Amino acid sequence: MSIAVCGFNAADNTNALCPACGTPGKKIRPETLTNLVQSDRLPGDPYGYSLCLSPSCNVIYFGERIYYKDDIKVKVWFKEPDLDTPVCYCRNVTAQDIFEHIAIKKCCHSIEDIQAHTGANTGKDCLTQNPAGT
Repeated sequence: MSIAVCGFNAADNTNALCPACGTPGKKIRPETLTNLVQSDRLPGDPYGYSLCLSPSCNVIYFGERIYYKDDIKVKVWFKEPDLDTPVCYCRNVTAQDIFEHIAIKKCCHSIEDIQAHTGANTGKDCLTQNPAGT
């Protein structure tokens, strides 16, 4: 089973299949890979990598090499869906942050309120901060 990734479109599909689970991958730009893979594990050539879209697969990126959760600097929101995993990587906003603004502080009643109070979905660094690059 694959998951819908924000910003994903059919042109992003590489037709490359994850070597561990067989799920089609989403193309990842070199900037995404080089910013999110641990620096001591970077490939010589960052081109041709894909993101495995299966929530249950341990593979994050695959191409010439395979990268797992421990190889990545951040948690991947659809592979580690706990409250401390970012939902907005640019502003480091977690599901817990949004929950607190809605349920505890009771200050947010719309997407616009959430954006105003947390900064979620207002950044411009998705290419280098979000594991999906979008």
